[in-house]
Amino acid sequence: MLEHMDGRSMKTFITVMEEKSFSKAALKLGYVQSTVTMHIHQLEQTLGQALFKRLPRGVELTAAGKEVAPYAYRYLQLGESLQDKLTGLHEPKGVVRLRALESFCVPHLPQLLPTIFEQYPQIQLHLETGFQRDIIQEVSAYRVDLGIVPRDPKANNLTFIPLIQDELVWVGAPALISRMENDGWEAIADTKVIGFGSRCIYQTMASQVLADKGLSTFTAMEFDSTEMIKQTMMFGMGLSLMPLTSVQEELQSGKLMRLQQEKIILLEHGLIHRTGKDLSAPVQACKEHIISYFLAQKERETG
Repeated sequence: MLEHMDGRSMKTFITVMEEKSFSKAALKLGYVQSTVTMHIHQLEQTLGQALFKRLPRGVELTAAGKEVAPYAYRYLQLGESLQDKLTGLHEPKGVVRLRALESFCVPHLPQLLPTIFEQYPQIQLHLETGFQRDIIQEVSAYRVDLGIVPRDPKANNLTFIPLIQDELVWVGAPALISRMENDGWEAIADTKVIGFGSRCIYQTMASQVLADKGLSTFTAMEFDSTEMIKQTMMFGMGLSLMPLTSVQEELQSGKLMRLQQEKIILLEHGLIHRTGKDLSAPVQACKEHIISYFLAQKERETG
């Protein structure tokens, strides 16, 4: 089987899978559509399985295609790693795929990213945001090189490296929080709980806290961005359970206020990658740089 496989077909397979379309994959790869069709046909013949189901609009993976996907990513990543070794470059060069929670990106990455680009100008960092479950799945499936999550997933196939400690805090407009501290949660039973939605670990924890209190009258308000959540809270439209680091500036300025009476929920943001995976030179460089950055930040804060 292996003697009939090549990197071009694997790359074409991954691109069709990600674009969910032969024509879009051809456009992205710079091929005519017949070349994409030929690559997939050759790969399907080699594997003896159909990899895509044709739909009225686009394509989707077959059961066999879903099994092939993680191996295709590994195939290309091994090729990239080999190329890094053979070129003998002194400076890491290539693509690094990083995924993190949007609420982590906002307070931390504006300071972190310039230090990576300054030290490694030939690294192409592809940054995406997502929720913890998505990030774990993407790293596990070799679609993403590195992920940053708010809690150790405790998965045997993933390595978790702690970066920074944080805590989840209930925050809202000062008038709303003051009323809660004086009169309790029942006084604001008609208030909305604002967050990223049920896929977000913070919203899951918020729902659990409310359930433990026997409160079921709160309704959720969902947004895709940290900034929208904060702006909505500032207008007094609800409260939210958020990482302290993501609302620190607003708390210091008095635009938002923290509910002090609640039990602290600890977080430990950390870097994850696939256990046993041969990290390419740029991925290894990014990994070490991110770890060193947060270690230095911790030393500055404690020193």
